[in-house]
Amino acid sequence: MAEKRPNIILFMADQLRWDALGCYGNNEIHTPNIDSLALNGSVFDSHFIQNPVCSPSRCSIITGRYPRNHGVRDNGIPLRDQEICFPEVLRDNGYRTAAIGKMHFTTQFKQKENEEDDWPEDRYGFDVIHTTCDTKTGEYLNWLKGQSDKDYEEVKLQGERKAREDRASASEKDNSGPPQVHSSKIDPDFHQSAWIADRTIEVIKEAGEQPFFALCSFVDPHHPFDPPEPYASMYGPDQLSVPLRREGELDDKPPHFRCHRAGKGRGNEKYDYRRLSDHDWGRVKAAYYGMISLVDHHIGRVLKALKDKGIEDETLILFTSDHGELLGDHGLLFKGPFHYDCLIKAPMILQWSGTVPKGSRYTQITEHVDIMPTLLDLAGVATPHGVQGMSMAPVLRGDKGAGREYALTEFNCNDWGLDVKTITGKDYKLTYYAGEQFGELYDRNKDPGEFVNLRDDPDHRDVRERLICRLMDRIIQTEDTLPQRIGKY
Repeated sequence: MAEKRPNIILFMADQLRWDALGCYGNNEIHTPNIDSLALNGSVFDSHFIQNPVCSPSRCSIITGRYPRNHGVRDNGIPLRDQEICFPEVLRDNGYRTAAIGKMHFTTQFKQKENEEDDWPEDRYGFDVIHTTCDTKTGEYLNWLKGQSDKDYEEVKLQGERKAREDRASASEKDNSGPPQVHSSKIDPDFHQSAWIADRTIEVIKEAGEQPFFALCSFVDPHHPFDPPEPYASMYGPDQLSVPLRREGELDDKPPHFRCHRAGKGRGNEKYDYRRLSDHDWGRVKAAYYGMISLVDHHIGRVLKALKDKGIEDETLILFTSDHGELLGDHGLLFKGPFHYDCLIKAPMILQWSGTVPKGSRYTQITEHVDIMPTLLDLAGVATPHGVQGMSMAPVLRGDKGAGREYALTEFNCNDWGLDVKTITGKDYKLTYYAGEQFGELYDRNKDPGEFVNLRDDPDHRDVRERLICRLMDRIIQTEDTLPQRIGKY
């Protein structure tokens, strides 16, 4: 599709809901720079992730493969060095590659000076590496120490508090207010998101004739929800819409939904959400929105750097997030085995002047595994064997038959004791729990809020059985094709 080889920037936010952006219809939030990408590019309205947990999702993006095949099914499992990552493919085809921000391809809690200390020798294909993470350790914190003692101490305490809260038992959690909502005294110019944008701008300024690829991966708006001013007070808690919910809606859901709402779940975030008032939920959303607007501001700085360099039209930009956030919807917060759209649907925006249609929107179903083959396709680079995604470029060309019939999402983190598979189509969504007598089925047209579980409804038995067959089809069709079979004997 490409006659020229573009520079590529992949912007990724962490735990950003698809509907928390102006270009996706949110009239409460201020995201002018991300919205400008949508206005000048193409928006995918039905883009789904492969796992609602950070590491598995990120590894599906970078390998174009499903979690059960690339092997990272939970946080803390390093991506094995045998996997072919698309920065490696781009580097082999003449690109200078940069990893900036949160990568999360390996464990975060292992003490190390820099995240890449336990990366493989090929560094997942990256030439330039500037990483940081949720707990704010590593290069960013070391850099900050040389900039401002006051801000260094503040950020260090924030990181230590995050690590302590993640490890705490339910009885040890801080329940003094809405979960993980904190004030931040840091100078916004020294914020983690500012540092990530600064390092990305350096790559742009240093660019020469060689094309570059930069993964600009922001830590926000992942919890803790602690934006600095002026973003901390940008949104009024009582002026925002209340979470999507309905009285008694969890009664027909699998039991872990109700357990999690009562603070008795199996993941890191064990809080009793039943105690939170509308004002409390508003405080969570206001802080979350503030973090998104902060990220948007710094994306604007990166876009300006491209314009100032005169390479705006020569750069392919993709914006997405690793997964969504429950944000109080259905009385739940954070993430886990709750495959609501707000968690497993992600924003997907592409911009490249003269190649990606301007101001277009697409309803075809696409997946995170499609990002790798799409970027390679648009860059004129062949996709390696074993990649399971399909390029979105045919959709951009106007191929009405492109895209998928169903998206496949999985979850099998050990601490939950659940093995979950979900397929999402235009009309219905089915979630299957291996070995369990419960499940989920939703009519996506009549019940977009996913309030009524139709799994045991006799009138929808045929739909359920048909979707189970479709799920089996997808599981078989996405079996690992590696190593490549090169002969019959």
